Amino acid sequence: MNILQEKYHQLNLNVLKLTNKKYFNEIYAALLAVVTLLGWQFHNLIGMIVMILFALVALILTKDLKYIIPNCIYFIFMVKDGFVNNSFPIPIIILGSIFFVILLFFSFKDGIHLKKHKSLLGLAGLAIATLLPIFWCKAPEGNEVFYFLFFGNFGYMVLYLIMTNGMKGNGIHLLTVTMSYLALLLAGECGLRVLELKDTVDNVLSLSYYLGWGVCNEAGILICLSIPFSFYLLGKQDKLTGMAFQNLKILIGLLGILITTSRGAYFFGVVEVGILYLVLMFTAKKTRLYQNAFIIYAFVLLIGALSAKSFFIQFIDDILQLVFNTGISDSGRSDLWKVAYSYWNENPLNRLFGPGILCFIQEDETAIGFQNIPMVFHSTFFETIAAGGLVGLFFLILHMIQKYKNLYHCDKFLFIILGIGFFILDIYGMIDNTYHMYYFMIPLVVIMATIDVKIYSTEDQMDISSQRY
Repeated sequence: MNILQEKYHQLNLNVLKLTNKKYFNEIYAALLAVVTLLGWQFHNLIGMIVMILFALVALILTKDLKYIIPNCIYFIFMVKDGFVNNSFPIPIIILGSIFFVILLFFSFKDGIHLKKHKSLLGLAGLAIATLLPIFWCKAPEGNEVFYFLFFGNFGYMVLYLIMTNGMKGNGIHLLTVTMSYLALLLAGECGLRVLELKDTVDNVLSLSYYLGWGVCNEAGILICLSIPFSFYLLGKQDKLTGMAFQNLKILIGLLGILITTSRGAYFFGVVEVGILYLVLMFTAKKTRLYQNAFIIYAFVLLIGALSAKSFFIQFIDDILQLVFNTGISDSGRSDLWKVAYSYWNENPLNRLFGPGILCFIQEDETAIGFQNIPMVFHSTFFETIAAGGLVGLFFLILHMIQKYKNLYHCDKFLFIILGIGFFILDIYGMIDNTYHMYYFMIPLVVIMATIDVKIYSTEDQMDISSQRY
């Protein structure tokens, strides 16, 4: 037994040395992003099994949940075929449960570390607020599977607890790299779907399509969430080659936004990228090198646009036609917001605790045809008052305060870059689906867990230093 323990200890040391190599995080996150893309394209269950095996090996060899940040964020994006409302996706539930049990074991085997959970109050409040209406909001007969939706925010809170408790070291760099590759992963999924459907339309910019885990405009939201992480990595570079590589990620992310055909992603993505490029002019690690590189990239872009002027003009015209061909339309959002308000305003109970996440169900087109679905109100505000009333809104505000406050205490440069991205996306969320949606919440709680562990580790080091003196 002692021999086996010594061999494991030596293997553990060797693996940890490997993880400290300069390009380990890039290669590791890129590999898992490729696994996810292949799983989504060819066989999601096999892809999920491979992802779970990667996580199990990583946890056995490192005993640190930091190294399964990519697994947690990418896992759900393997779903390609959508879900049926009157039955449970048993294979995915089984694999998800196995993954959950593995995380649970490695997270709490060394106890509970309450001081790490700095964002818990807001998330716990949201979880409770959206769960309470289960007592008076009923799912239609035959669609009892919808009751799982009441536990959505509770599940995100549990994932946050698991990740925060089980992470031992500073995972900020692996997180930022993972999120930068999420933009590439989603651009890849959108690109493959567009290739499948390109012959069905005259212009691919008129496509509207499903990816299984969500629709194309939701991919646009997530790419907008991911791109600031590439800017953070860009601002940390001290060599031109590194800057070029991170700029390539941003470019691919922008191309991904383009083929999502989402008007909201077009507007908020361009605003986000424009602001972040300007902010890095004054905050990048190598400010002069970045400024020179920015001038070079802008010059190359200008020359390219002039060289292919007719194509560029046609391209811009196609974008403008897509965005403005029906005027500045809200695509029925104002009607949805009126419905959410009417349900919320029905009685004092609804106003305080919300009518519930299943308050408005209607038949609509999904990835697998027409189904009864709970209506999403395309607004963080209206979705929150419908799901949890004024209590839910209070805890959402508290969560927002904790999110920005903890980001500030984690890393000032990360706060500047990611704070801009978060702020723009939170505004975007007022007119589209962000909060309470699983594809958004899962990456968000992993991000927050990583930030909180970084704060905790910094505080712990300061305590140790003060004790020495």
